[in-house]
Amino acid sequence: MNIIILLHLMLVVLLGTTANLSLKYGLYITTSTNGTRTSIRNLLFSRYFLIWFICYTFMTILWLYVLQTIPLSQAFPVLGLMYALIPIASHYFLKEQVIFSQWLGIGIIIAGVILVVH
Repeated sequence: MNIIILLHLMLVVLLGTTANLSLKYGLYITTSTNGTRTSIRNLLFSRYFLIWFICYTFMTILWLYVLQTIPLSQAFPVLGLMYALIPIASHYFLKEQVIFSQWLGIGIIIAGVILVVH
């Protein structure tokens, strides 16, 4: 796998991570400002939902490009990095608690992806 394809894959992972964080933050903001449960309408018209939509659109287009160039068996395991990056980003940006066993799992996921890609 060449470096350009690897960079495209990492961009797919980053876009997916950003999309998930944006959606979660949009739910959090909409709920905290209303003091009640979030309505679907409020979420759909929030800028965070728009960020989610844009990220997932570009992520999907880029993913299709990547799949044209390398086998799925090589590309798909890299998406597992989202399972590691989302909790890390949630911890730093959304102030969510990540416990020791989760940190351990994150380390295992990253090591596994490195082994599969290498």
